[in-house]
Amino acid sequence: MGSIAKFVTAANGVSSFYVVDVNQKSDDWLEWRAQGITASDIPIILGLSPYKTPYQLWAEKTGRFNSPDISANPNVKRGNRLEDKARQVAENRTGQLLVPSCGEYRDWRPFRASFDGLDENFKPHEFKAPSDAQWDDVKAKGVNSAAYIMYEAQTQAQAIVANQNEGVLLFYRETDNGPEDMEFPISVSEGQKISILNHAKWFWNLVETNTPPEKDPERDVFEPAEGDDYFKWKTNADIWRDNHSRMKVLKDQLAEIEKDQKAVQKKMIAMMGPFMQADVGGVKISLFVKQGNVDYKAFLEKKFPGEDLESELDSFRKGSRSESRFTRSEDELVNLVIPEQLQSRSSYF
Repeated sequence: MGSIAKFVTAANGVSSFYVVDVNQKSDDWLEWRAQGITASDIPIILGLSPYKTPYQLWAEKTGRFNSPDISANPNVKRGNRLEDKARQVAENRTGQLLVPSCGEYRDWRPFRASFDGLDENFKPHEFKAPSDAQWDDVKAKGVNSAAYIMYEAQTQAQAIVANQNEGVLLFYRETDNGPEDMEFPISVSEGQKISILNHAKWFWNLVETNTPPEKDPERDVFEPAEGDDYFKWKTNADIWRDNHSRMKVLKDQLAEIEKDQKAVQKKMIAMMGPFMQADVGGVKISLFVKQGNVDYKAFLEKKFPGEDLESELDSFRKGSRSESRFTRSEDELVNLVIPEQLQSRSSYF
């Protein structure tokens, strides 16, 4: 990676860091990020992110997992579209240009950050374009909201990289009534700085020594131990993949037979005219009318307009059951997918 780093000092003569000549979102930028701990990694390392666990981050940085492709995520697209507008809001408020930059911490260069905007004294400004649900949560709970707590840690890490003790976190959105934003000043105490740096160094040591962090059984993937367990798993996996391929061929054949069968059945029913039953030539037919399912959601909305009865329905819900879903993996690496319920309330730039 040929990116050039230059040591720079802020206009106030206090803050300084290594600015890196690399374009954000480029391949060089992705490679540069992979070579250290970034500010956006900090909420994950601290266990504050619902989107990724420390083990998943470690596995990505050590080449075991493929990073999920979020380029088509509507939240990502919205964030990319609104970033410049959010920056303009912040620039108008501060009266300064806020320059997007990439940099490395002067005292430990594996610690790095991609800044949405830096003012002349290197105070970082971080912009987020949340979903409506996340916006409402931040508006209602403020500094106690999950999104604020997660992105506060990211902004604090950015401030540390820039040798600052403060930053700005700005949530921005556009509505039918015009743009809205919520701005939060972020401070970094000496204790928080030490804690974040210690966690970053601890995690980078795990990456460099190929030592995995502890897994979360509810969120992380199972991996068999090397040796007999791996051999047994691989044997079963090979059998499953072979069966899966054979089943697909049979299912395709069955689909053609079912298509032909439906056409024959349609002809026979047409021949019956007004009759509801037939038993000729080894084929027995019974025609009947099946009642449709009740749309209980529509019923409750009509019967109790404006009332949220979802929580009351839980007491009538039948017990949960464990299910499994098997799919064919595309390659030898683990391919993680962000759960749909998290995609709908995420915010990205």
